[in-house]
Amino acid sequence: MIWQPPTRELDPLAALVHEAVRTQVFPGEAFGFHLVTVPGENWREASLPDGRPVRIRLSASPAAQTQRENRACAGIHVSGELVAGEMGYRVSADLIVDLVMRAVLACDSRLEAVGRTRG
Repeated sequence: MIWQPPTRELDPLAALVHEAVRTQVFPGEAFGFHLVTVPGENWREASLPDGRPVRIRLSASPAAQTQRENRACAGIHVSGELVAGEMGYRVSADLIVDLVMRAVLACDSRLEAVGRTRG
């Protein structure tokens, strides 16, 4: 597998979701957005560049182990909820992680709008 640059730039909300998913699997290795744990809760908070507050709660579960390019890899499924401003979303992501290098080889994350939150 050869690394290739992205074909388009992620919007800020999608970039925050990718960062949150990645740090759910590798805590303490953040770059980009600063996700702060809400004391006494399972939520993490951040702000988008336009100032909108975001709260996200994720959980990870193992998926199938596989091999890529003769390397041992693990599949991980991450799911949860996200609130950005007044909109609520369901988050779902599937990752392939190289077990030796501790690197995310692939991340397919999806956001599904579930509607406005009560304000």
